[in-house]
Amino acid sequence: MPCAEGMGSRAHDGSLRQRPIRIKPGPGQRRRRQWLYKGLLTLAAVGLSRPAAADETKVLTPIQIFDPEQGQGWRLGPDVVALPQLDADVTYNSNVYNVRVNTIDDFIFSFRPEVTLRTALPRHELSVRAAGDFERYAQTGSENSDQYEFDASGRLDLARRTELAMDGGYRRGIEQRGTAGDLFLTDRPVEYDQAFGAISLQRTGGFLEMLGEARISRFDYKNASINGVPIDLSDRDVTIRRARLRASAPTGRNTRVFLEVSGNQVRYENIGIVPRNSNGFALLGGFQRNVTDLISVEGAIGYIEQDFKDPAVKTVKGLNYHFLLNWTPRPNWQVTASADRVIDRSPREDVPAILRSTFRLEAKNAVSDRLLLTADAGMEVEQYRGIAREDRRYFVDARVHYRLTNQVGLIGQVGYRTQNGKGGGRDYHGVSATVGVRLAV
Repeated sequence: MPCAEGMGSRAHDGSLRQRPIRIKPGPGQRRRRQWLYKGLLTLAAVGLSRPAAADETKVLTPIQIFDPEQGQGWRLGPDVVALPQLDADVTYNSNVYNVRVNTIDDFIFSFRPEVTLRTALPRHELSVRAAGDFERYAQTGSENSDQYEFDASGRLDLARRTELAMDGGYRRGIEQRGTAGDLFLTDRPVEYDQAFGAISLQRTGGFLEMLGEARISRFDYKNASINGVPIDLSDRDVTIRRARLRASAPTGRNTRVFLEVSGNQVRYENIGIVPRNSNGFALLGGFQRNVTDLISVEGAIGYIEQDFKDPAVKTVKGLNYHFLLNWTPRPNWQVTASADRVIDRSPREDVPAILRSTFRLEAKNAVSDRLLLTADAGMEVEQYRGIAREDRRYFVDARVHYRLTNQVGLIGQVGYRTQNGKGGGRDYHGVSATVGVRLAV
């Protein structure tokens, strides 16, 4: 996707009409296009090759083997159930502010209640969720934060193999220290409100599968302060609209090829130092293939472009890619590798956008139906358009999840992070360790 929404990123439209751009290609552009065409032909050759014979025996994964804690919930009606959950943990952080010198360590106590209302209808689904994340620092009280979220999602079966899905909600969040949106000198972490909504129409099964999706997200930043002096952050307020269309078709028993077209529109409420509004689009072409019952791969390459209103900012043009590999060498082991590229909104009034590339490797091991081990490593590269700044962030962590009883789980995690900044970027490193408990009612 050409533009990301934020946390969950989980953190975050309408149909877009793109203005055609006609540029006479120079020698460098012709070479890049030839390289791109060769890459697309290579992907097509892999996707169209004869699929490997599949074993009819279903392969288990660690997630299917591991049986996490589950509550009975509260039955509110014949077709509605409430599922409460509570996570509580304590974390040691060796570098609270993520800085290179004069580091401060502290213990953080976190409480994350969550409740989900879910229907049990035969054809349709509806879910409403409320969640909070409340952090309290043992010594650095100014870093205390209250984050919360309310969202709802639904699915309607319109016809055979055709469904309409909708979701939307509200989130109060903070910019984590050391990230692009953090202003280190602020007395408290930067806060923002996010409202979001999406609608999608999908048709699955059959020869041609189609997906159409539209999203809109609005970010509203709260004023911060430095030594008690207020700072207006309304220049960060932005509305992002996105749309995409994806089509796929089979080329064999275990292989599908797909084409995805997406577009975005970024509109800031205030102009700031430089005009930051922009429009962009991205193309991806690739394949999904079950190489064997143990290996599935999804790969695509294409083109990404973002055109900025400020003529002084060079248009982003270049290679777009997406890669996802799942390998299950044994029923209790699974390895996942992924790579993606997006153009994200900018928290700085002198930077119109950030080009972010993410690479990740994860391994899961289900020791038993009670114990799940996870190791994770990755790299994220953030390139600031309009200035020379570039941040490279690396991380590695390990996680243990043990189901103590049917409703109680114990969780432990250790991690290391480091960032190298160029052109005014921030350098830092730190370690963290967490122990906690999860209760499902």
